[in-house]
Amino acid sequence: MEGPDDVHLDPNPASLVRNLWLGPTSSIDQNDLDYGSNAWPITLIHQILTRCTALRALAVVCIGQARWYRLTGVIPASVTSLWLGPVHGELDYKHLPCAPNLRYLTSLDTFMLDTEVRDLVLSPSIAVLRRVYSSADRVTLAFDQLECVQRATVLERLDIVCCGETEEEAKGVLEETANRYEFDRDRVALVPVSSYCDGRRDVIAVLFGDWAAHVRRL
Repeated sequence: MEGPDDVHLDPNPASLVRNLWLGPTSSIDQNDLDYGSNAWPITLIHQILTRCTALRALAVVCIGQARWYRLTGVIPASVTSLWLGPVHGELDYKHLPCAPNLRYLTSLDTFMLDTEVRDLVLSPSIAVLRRVYSSADRVTLAFDQLECVQRATVLERLDIVCCGETEEEAKGVLEETANRYEFDRDRVALVPVSSYCDGRRDVIAVLFGDWAAHVRRL
């Protein structure tokens, strides 16, 4: 017979998880999950993701493109925010289990084919697409693929995030590059950030801080 103080445990604790970051939270501090490392426990992560049936925000950082494809099929359908990179490999929106619910996508330092970008920008679910670059010389990749933004119907904002030694330096790079292009300035946002965290150049830590702030707003 149950009493008023009895504690009921969920048979699947993973179903209570709402936000999950997989990978290092710093590009400087020593860890076992460096980019492409063989230490990535793919089978274990696969099992975790299949059990996180109510997950909202998922970050998979530094897994490497050779292993990323092994996880795409088990991303919970409930995910609304997805954070990937650097160089996460092919991102086939149409085959992501979470595609119907995916509203927010962040990609770090990844070259994407025009068809990949077009599928994301013109998707029926994504409201915010963020392309983050750890160095100024890579931001032109994003500007070269902005043509399709004008045809988007659901997309509210495409952020081009540039990391610099200082926010002011990154701002100058973005503005100088933007002046060479024509694009939908109402929906494309130029976001300069400093690549330093706690006095050290640490782009992954900056990304983690951005993710943590995002999940607090969910």
